[in-house]
Amino acid sequence: MRRVLRILVTLAVISPLTLASDVDDGSRQLLESIEANDWTTALDRLQILAARDPKGFADKNLDYLQARVLEKAGRLSEAMADLERVADRHSTLSDYANVHLAQLARETGNLILERLYLYKLSKGPFANAAAERIARGDVETENFDDAIRMLTGGGPADSGQPGRELQQLLAEAYLHSHQIDQARPILLGLLDSMPNPAQADDVAQRAAKALDLIDDQGALSDAEHMRRGAIFQFNRDFSAAKIHFDAVIARPGSTSAPDALFQNGRAAAQQQDFVDALRWFERVLEQYPDAPASKDALLQAAACYSRVGKPKEAEKRYQQYIDKYPADARLDRAYLNTVDILRDHGSDQDALKWCEKTEEAFRGKVPEAVAIFAEARIFIAREEWVSALEQLDRLKTFSDLGGSSIPGGTNTAEVTFLKGFALEQLGRYSEAVDTYLSIPDGRGEYYGWRANDRLAALSQVEAGQAAVSQKLGSVLNELKSKDNEARRITAQSILRLSTNQDVRGQAIDALKLVIKVSPKYVLPAITNATTPMERDSAAEALKKLRLFDDALVGGSLDPSSSIRANRADRAMAAIEGPWKKVPADYPLELIPREQLRQLYPVVFTDRLLAYGPPRSLDPRLILSIMREESRFQPDVKSNAAARGLMQFISTTSTRIAGEVGRDRFAQDDLYQPDTAVLFGSQFVGDLFALFPQQPEAVIAAYNGGDDNVKRWMSRSRSGIPDRYVPEIMFTQTKEYVYRVMSNYRMYQYLYDENLRSR
Repeated sequence: MRRVLRILVTLAVISPLTLASDVDDGSRQLLESIEANDWTTALDRLQILAARDPKGFADKNLDYLQARVLEKAGRLSEAMADLERVADRHSTLSDYANVHLAQLARETGNLILERLYLYKLSKGPFANAAAERIARGDVETENFDDAIRMLTGGGPADSGQPGRELQQLLAEAYLHSHQIDQARPILLGLLDSMPNPAQADDVAQRAAKALDLIDDQGALSDAEHMRRGAIFQFNRDFSAAKIHFDAVIARPGSTSAPDALFQNGRAAAQQQDFVDALRWFERVLEQYPDAPASKDALLQAAACYSRVGKPKEAEKRYQQYIDKYPADARLDRAYLNTVDILRDHGSDQDALKWCEKTEEAFRGKVPEAVAIFAEARIFIAREEWVSALEQLDRLKTFSDLGGSSIPGGTNTAEVTFLKGFALEQLGRYSEAVDTYLSIPDGRGEYYGWRANDRLAALSQVEAGQAAVSQKLGSVLNELKSKDNEARRITAQSILRLSTNQDVRGQAIDALKLVIKVSPKYVLPAITNATTPMERDSAAEALKKLRLFDDALVGGSLDPSSSIRANRADRAMAAIEGPWKKVPADYPLELIPREQLRQLYPVVFTDRLLAYGPPRSLDPRLILSIMREESRFQPDVKSNAAARGLMQFISTTSTRIAGEVGRDRFAQDDLYQPDTAVLFGSQFVGDLFALFPQQPEAVIAAYNGGDDNVKRWMSRSRSGIPDRYVPEIMFTQTKEYVYRVMSNYRMYQYLYDENLRSR
């Protein structure tokens, strides 16, 4: 319950309101005005309904709906008056009215009034959340003794086993009331009980900060310094982390000093201060050459030398690594990173020589395939298409191409696509068409989609059009094959080759028959099931008003209603599991739209339309990023300390806050959908300014950094995504581009630029 109030008021502020047509026979215009965010007209319609039947207006809770619309219109005092009436008549929505009253009182700065409304919630479903909010208010207003009593006196906020956030709040109250002996064990316990020691949560960060205020830094052990430093480092509070690492470094004979030096270097590199990073890494190498941290420092130093424009020094460090650690599991990185460095500095011939060295050193292993792929990319960048084809053909003999397991790795679809692209550049159009068609297509198949685009482009040039037409004629003749799998492949090929509706209709009819008898292509049965909690009277009343955001707090909703409540994460959780069993190449044309819309939902429509188009952004692209970043979960925090729907790290969010004029910005604000969508739109707009009309580059930069994208594009010597996407070295970033661009394809397929269903 600890987040109930936060979730409710957050959703209430930003959710679109819709009214069921069955609330009143004459409510259609009201529905339309609310869906159009026309609050003036909506209020006029509500007043007509109130005048027509005052008793029915209250009985149907339309006064509560009117209060919500008044909130939207910014008429807060009138909204509070309506909410007061709902609360006073003890309706099924009285508790919800008091929740909103407390929130509105807080927004207007009246904390005493907020407290009065919260006390009215001391019984019922919001009791624990209200008690927590009261305790937080006590801390904020420096009534620390009251907060301690609320949290320890057996009240709703004292649950016996309070959550981590309440424990941290209690420790904060003790700390500010100078009860250090009570605060310290709670704070240390919060560090000891981190859910994942490698991923420090927000509570651990706040606890570490509090401990730093009360502890004698000189009395801390090396282990405690390193622990707190790691917590701050994870949360990208680099200055706080450095204090702890420096304390370890300054201690004579500390066995943790090499690790502390390395962490200072790592922090500098994360902040892209590569000169400073080198200073720390070189100290590890000079002072502790045999320490385990020295191995990592050598690799990191090499990478930093490349970033500061010293490729020879970088190559030298990688060679040292090869000589010193010949059996190391990461030996291939020294070879392959040298290839990348040489390419970055225009030394293609030397890079090709290192590719050959890598192939020789790792014969028959995955790094050999990665080196051959690097050769192919070099030839593509130089537009030496015959040589590129030769290298791509060599990769056919490898069962493992690295994929997403090794930086610079590839996959069968990418290799096949690049082969088709090379054939196209050589004018071998018939072979190119066959090659593109051999790449499976489906809702998540990035290269299947790109192959379709190349086929469409081929049909626009005379020689290519002849090849496409010839292929279409041949596959049309195969549509009556008795072999079901052959007919399926043929029908899907027709859909990729033809825009003629009659021809496509024949292919779709054939697909329906084939898939109907194929056990492999059975769609999952997705129901709109809910839990019995949905039958709660308040939740039912809210559902009738189509106030799904409030209803979601009071009970359980079916997936469609959850999406309308801006909690698409819950709807997707119900469908993504079953859909993992569906073949990736299931024809889009045969997938029920209701399932696709549950897989690719639209949420926060008003915010997306408010912040995207003014920045010349397609809101569907923002949704595509959001889907991948957070699965639409507003309060998620990643293993890289990124927060909220759009997953911002602190350094980026702080910069964006300055751009949009958020002077009083706190990192936890990123858990608010309005802030997340605003910051995401601003950031994506900034990236488009760097990479105009290049969504793949923008998406890659969102995940991997714009400086890296510039390097990858420079290596490709092209602004064509089909040439620079294969150059993405970070496996996570390349997969990210595949998934987000596939999302974008589906959002464009399902919705128009105003997020209306097609």
